[in-house]
Amino acid sequence: MSTPDLQKIIAGIDDLPTLPRTVLKITELVNNPKSSAKDLARIITDDQVLTARLLKLVNSSFYGFPQRISTVNTAIVLLGFDAIRSLLLTTSVFDLFAGRNKKSKQDQEKFWDHSLGCAVGAKVIGNYLRHDKIEELFVAGLLHDIGKIVEMLYLPDEFAKVVAAINKKNILMLTAEENVLGYDHAEIGKLLAGKWNLPIKLVQVIAHHHQPASAGSFITEASIVHLADILCRALNMGYGGDNKIPPLDKLAWESLKIKADCMELIMETMQDEYNDISSFIS
Repeated sequence: MSTPDLQKIIAGIDDLPTLPRTVLKITELVNNPKSSAKDLARIITDDQVLTARLLKLVNSSFYGFPQRISTVNTAIVLLGFDAIRSLLLTTSVFDLFAGRNKKSKQDQEKFWDHSLGCAVGAKVIGNYLRHDKIEELFVAGLLHDIGKIVEMLYLPDEFAKVVAAINKKNILMLTAEENVLGYDHAEIGKLLAGKWNLPIKLVQVIAHHHQPASAGSFITEASIVHLADILCRALNMGYGGDNKIPPLDKLAWESLKIKADCMELIMETMQDEYNDISSFIS
């Protein structure tokens, strides 16, 4: 069997979805220190769908504000620029791949549930560590396995071979991809993140969430997503593509310096927050 390489992905990259122009504009505004809440509100309110989604989420149990929030500007002030970008990016990414392949819809939803669990886990771990970019961690967790969705929808024949290898040998999806394809979902995810012009930190975390030490100066963020990935598998949040829990990278664990007796609380918090946000996303 000939081993396909990443050139096939690169050749077809133009057929991959692009982020909505509104979301890209919002990202530009968030990255501009001169932007105001009014500037951001103006862009969001031009898009009725994004406006409705934002107000629905800010009034959900996930945030639990005591009074109903009725304006985009108030939502921005309460949540902050980074949170707004993350929330809108989250729903936009889900939309990009929704309904593209009716046959794989159920499997796709399970993968998204896993990604959502990892996003919540990264946020919870980040809060525990008092990381200063919590919303960025959420997005990194959400997109860490985006390459699997690309395989499923754009490379169905290759994906079927990977699934067959997983079922036959009961191995990790990562191992099956490397054995069957010669590349893995992290490499595909890196390509897509680059196509979307996402920040280099997100690109590196997506590329190295299985080997955090290779993420260079972003080892902390990659380690957080790596641990979140393992925990949400242990908690049966969605489906990561196989029936095994990946080994915890020793360097990643040591770099985070989390006390072992705190893990139970972290997992309980993950479960509670996952239940809250998954009801909104669905």
